[in-house]
Amino acid sequence: MTRRRAQLYTIGMPKDGGGGGIDLERLAACVTALREAVQGLEAVLTQAQEGKPPDPIERRRQLLERIYVQGGVQKPELLTAVREVGTAYQWIGQQVKMGYLEVPKRGETMYRVTHKAIRELELGGESAQDEAAYTLMAGEAFAEDWESEEDAIYDRL
Repeated sequence: MTRRRAQLYTIGMPKDGGGGGIDLERLAACVTALREAVQGLEAVLTQAQEGKPPDPIERRRQLLERIYVQGGVQKPELLTAVREVGTAYQWIGQQVKMGYLEVPKRGETMYRVTHKAIRELELGGESAQDEAAYTLMAGEAFAEDWESEEDAIYDRL
């Protein structure tokens, strides 16, 4: 019998090896330690599942959808968006090569989604239109609130 197995068999037994009964305090401490270990493992597993990166094709669709809803983005914004989802900046070149992203022409500064991407990836569906509408409404409400007298009171504090 291995040493580890022997330890498992003797959990809760008196240290003197006698058959005088089970040490309930030691048994309770072992059960508590096991519960804590299981909870720790469950927490690690949950974090691993939540942090699981999305499918690369879905991630591409989400990024292109975001660019489409905004009507285009400037290079710094695009680089930030790409970094946020954990993708390398080479992704931009790959999308240009595939015909999904349009590089700004001379005099322009916005990266735009191509018609090919809109058609093939089905961008601009109802959810994108709803998101764009909510963004517009929120912007108007925020601007209105920003100029209100109530807000001015807080500015003076």
